[in-house]
Amino acid sequence: MESTVPEETPLSKLSADIGTVMPAVDSSTDGQYGAGIGSEDETRQLDLLLERLREYDHWYRDVEREVSYPSKRAKCDIVLPDGTPVECKLIRYWRANGDPEDYMPKAIFSPFHENTILTDVEDLHASDFEREGGLLGLFYKRSDDDSQAVQRLPERYTAEDLAEKIARDIEYWYDIEATVSNIARVEGLQHSIHKQGAAITWRIES
Repeated sequence: MESTVPEETPLSKLSADIGTVMPAVDSSTDGQYGAGIGSEDETRQLDLLLERLREYDHWYRDVEREVSYPSKRAKCDIVLPDGTPVECKLIRYWRANGDPEDYMPKAIFSPFHENTILTDVEDLHASDFEREGGLLGLFYKRSDDDSQAVQRLPERYTAEDLAEKIARDIEYWYDIEATVSNIARVEGLQHSIHKQGAAITWRIES
């Protein structure tokens, strides 16, 4: 696991620590669609990771889940102990059986649907939380030596390039500044389709 951390902030710490604990969580997870964490849904993954994070670092014991926004009828995925609200999304382009996950580009790149990573940003930016918000992306891909995975993929299909694209899309659609906080890469996961990936965090300007 490699990590690019310019300075430790609550958001960069979150993704770095997820990158650290994910292999252990993965090795002990017998998923509904195969061994490992990669094929589990967003709620299950976040719950498993937070459970292990609380064991790894006492700081995470004060993380809150499904916290109501101060001024609207919606809930934020997690609020960190320092008060930073964080919305989470899976960035996972294949189903557990290897077929394309058709809804995923919409959930990540569309400003025209509900509950996408872009609409999460709009909610965070307009919220009355006391601290600036952040995003957590759990990115998965097949092994680099999987011929089915790499045959037609562009070279720029990487966690780093996707992280920068999402930041640019946020600025393009909403004129809101999003900064990549940290990318913690993870390899050697159990599931053959979701073999490697990264925990990515972004800071959203208030």
